[in-house]
Amino acid sequence: MVTLINCFDVPAGREEEFFTLWKGVNAYMRDKAGYVGHTLHRSLAAGATYRFVNVARWRSQADFDAAHDAGFRALVGQPQWSAFRSTPALYDVVHEGHAEATTAA
Repeated sequence: MVTLINCFDVPAGREEEFFTLWKGVNAYMRDKAGYVGHTLHRSLAAGATYRFVNVARWRSQADFDAAHDAGFRALVGQPQWSAFRSTPALYDVVHEGHAEATTAA
């Protein structure tokens, strides 16, 4: 399992435009082999450097690489995307924590 973390610089007032473009790319990627799931986060701080952060899980790096095909490149190569810089990188999970369950006495 690998995790894509992609941080997006979205200018104030252009959130809906970004989200519409992102949903199109996400719909394309969800159909690809090895796609496990995603979460898209929006900053609560208006002045955050990265207004949106996408976290997507893939079964393997090979699946992730194969999904970034000509169709993907055509989607993100649209001129509208130039306003939304991104910083993507793949990560391995090295530690995971969860709240401990409490039992009623």
